[in-house]
Amino acid sequence: MMDDYWGRGVFPPAPMGQEKAIPMRMYICTDLEGVACVAGEADKPLFPGSKQYEFARKELTREVNAAIRALKESGVHEIIVEDGHGDGTEVLIYDELLEGVKILLGVPRPRQFPPLDSSFAGVLLIGYHPMAGSERGVLAHSYSSRSIQDMWLNGRRIGEIGLTAFQAGSLGIPVIFISSCSKGVEEAREFLPDVETVITKEGFGRNCVLSFHPSDVERSIYTGVKRAVSRLDDFKPLKLDPPFELKIEYKLESSAEAEARKPNAIRLDARTIVRRANDLFDLI
Repeated sequence: MMDDYWGRGVFPPAPMGQEKAIPMRMYICTDLEGVACVAGEADKPLFPGSKQYEFARKELTREVNAAIRALKESGVHEIIVEDGHGDGTEVLIYDELLEGVKILLGVPRPRQFPPLDSSFAGVLLIGYHPMAGSERGVLAHSYSSRSIQDMWLNGRRIGEIGLTAFQAGSLGIPVIFISSCSKGVEEAREFLPDVETVITKEGFGRNCVLSFHPSDVERSIYTGVKRAVSRLDDFKPLKLDPPFELKIEYKLESSAEAEARKPNAIRLDARTIVRRANDLFDLI
């Protein structure tokens, strides 16, 4: 029963008469590595069959449910949830999600976040992780822990948090909330100083963490998302003027060689390619 789930962490009911009546649409983007009590294993991605993978799936679903509940109680009338891992069919446990949301899954996709457009009031990032090369960043990587060494957008070092915020911003949508480890939150605030955040854990290394209890994190996400919606007017889309250039340094020469064969890619050296476009969604 869903009521039994909420017994895990006590979420107070919305105060009578305080729910927002203005229709809003919100988009929840999810990742896996940034949830509570997940440290993973050294030199291994958090993939099916790896240690903690099944726990991480369950905890991500609970943390997303905390955000969904907060959005619904804040008057949001439409919520889209996207599983950002792989093809979107392996991580979130869909029959345990709170009902009344729409779910994006499957590939190939015409672009990243295909339903996202200017009609959305905000984007939320749940379970995100720091960029590759982040010291003490828990499970830090940029899109591929196996192949990508580093990335720069128009000369600025960037990971998934920043690039997602710029993509949403190009559509006129602000990122209003993020949950991640302490280094992921620190990274988010470099791009989005006013974003509402929840720290799930602190890293002593890539795979050694001091985590808040999952129930405490879920409650913090619930209250943090409520705060974000209540101060929606404070957030501005993160903008960058075109043309755009994404430079990617790979760990192996063979990876750069393979990527250089794709459209819109130029090989700069043995391990580095660059893509240029006037649309951020054409870069990755």
